Amino acid sequence: MRPFFLEIGSLTISAYTALVDLGIILGLLVTSLLARWRKADLWGMLDAVLVVLVCGVIGGRLAYVALHWPYFSSHLREAFYLWRGGLAFQGAFLGGVVGLSGYSFWYRWSFWRLADLLVPGLALGQAVGWVGCLLSGCAYGLPARGAWAYELPDLYGITVFRFPTQAVMSGLSLLIFILLLLLLWRLSRPFPGLIALLYLLLYSLGGFVLEFARGDETLYLGPLRWSQIVEAGEFLGALILLRYLWRRAQRREEPPSTS
Repeated sequence: MRPFFLEIGSLTISAYTALVDLGIILGLLVTSLLARWRKADLWGMLDAVLVVLVCGVIGGRLAYVALHWPYFSSHLREAFYLWRGGLAFQGAFLGGVVGLSGYSFWYRWSFWRLADLLVPGLALGQAVGWVGCLLSGCAYGLPARGAWAYELPDLYGITVFRFPTQAVMSGLSLLIFILLLLLLWRLSRPFPGLIALLYLLLYSLGGFVLEFARGDETLYLGPLRWSQIVEAGEFLGALILLRYLWRRAQRREEPPSTS
């Protein structure tokens, strides 16, 4: 395991940061290809991706710093050291949603059509990013025994047999990416929001379950981690929105009644 991918003097670039950047590049490539395939405005899509990325990084970093405020309160300058890693996914996701909402409102684009083209690339980027998390030891699993236990380090370099939460989340993200691509290929005209909400349903459910196996420190609200509370809300919200959008699409397809 190499927590640092590159060291030049006092500048260190973590494996997490390097692989998150690689995930962003691959996700951007997927989004570009989907935009061409679906005959969407390519440059408009790339502008939307840029807005989502900026807002996502800001939201993810703010959430990470807030969760580790006892440390950052006395090392405030390090809150801006993004190259050392440290993003909370739920904060990044919510920040990205806010950015996409603002972009779609400002340019009068359909939020759901934009989201449908963005989430496959997001899922692939997460699959790569979780590998970076595995190499850096972040989001490490609880100590475990048996077939699912592997000798892995935590964020502090302590190596014991653990449940490989990062590897499982990477595999889940990759499976979601493949499923979304298959749906886009098989469904010629999925109703707007279907792809985005399916992504949210699957990822939030998988994340909620797997967080019971995580051993890293975080904020707890009763027996649940703060991110599990958010994921439960995302899952329920996605279910409600999926039902609403599906019924709206059905009403639009119904032929007008004749008297």
